[in-house]
Amino acid sequence: MRLLAALLLFSAVPARAFLFGGASDQRAAAGLEQMRFAFETGNCSSVLDLSPAFLQEKPPAPMREEAYGYMGRCYESAGATDKAISLYKLALGLYPENMLFASRLALIYNQAGFPENAVPLFLKVLSIKSDDTEANLGLARAYAALGFLARAKDFYSRAVILQDFLDPAVLEEYALCMLRKRDWPEALYASGRGAGAAPLSAFWPLAEARVRAGQGNYHKALSAIDAAILLEPSRQLRLERALYLLLGGLPHRALEAADAELGPDRKDALASVVKGMALYSLGKRAEAEPYFLTARCGGPFTAKIAGSFLGAAPVPAEENCKK
Repeated sequence: MRLLAALLLFSAVPARAFLFGGASDQRAAAGLEQMRFAFETGNCSSVLDLSPAFLQEKPPAPMREEAYGYMGRCYESAGATDKAISLYKLALGLYPENMLFASRLALIYNQAGFPENAVPLFLKVLSIKSDDTEANLGLARAYAALGFLARAKDFYSRAVILQDFLDPAVLEEYALCMLRKRDWPEALYASGRGAGAAPLSAFWPLAEARVRAGQGNYHKALSAIDAAILLEPSRQLRLERALYLLLGGLPHRALEAADAELGPDRKDALASVVKGMALYSLGKRAEAEPYFLTARCGGPFTAKIAGSFLGAAPVPAEENCKK
């Protein structure tokens, strides 16, 4: 809405200012006033209903520019993405310096899964207004989706600074991107800032735990994940903690943690793979095998780990899973 407001500051002048071209311009000006009022009161259906008659009057360029802004946003609100894209492309060709059209089109491309189309549009916006928060964030998301994580870092960092670190959802995105990049210091920084913005979210201590694990400091990882579990008790977090126990050289404690989850469900694939690895690390390979066979029946993550330990297993996974 900030970009639309900027457009309106430029173009939303009183309708009488356009009354220089005769009856047609007067009708167009009156139609634009109606569209403006409908948009400002949230009546998008009226905006779109009024647009054909308005455009039929062949209004002057400044009037069309303002109207296209209303129409594009209303197409978006109505879920008519194709129409919004077509209109924004047309408007951008006619008014290449208008940030609204470039920004809205880029946001649509991001949401539709075409970040490569969004990047040049966000760059265009930022070339005009480098401190535009929405464009910095949109470009960060586009680069992250394309796998250009170093570039994403630059624009996420600008976006969170422009937001004064007050948006926990964006800080979470930033932390996840940095975890994916394995940029441990930056991920830790983002999670620390996020904890200040939303102190009761389990995500922040969990992000710290993953940073510490990535750094090989499992003692600190355990402390952090314990804090996450206090805020959000869950089987997944408890089993992640069991993995940290195992990787931190505490296989007996990892066994206990895995057994606690296998009690309610002996076919739990993640608990089985943790127990299998713990037994294997203690030299109990024969005892570990049944747990790896169970784990191989789980999803791709547990199946891959179990398969690496099993090698040429005597029982095919498909048969074992049917038991």
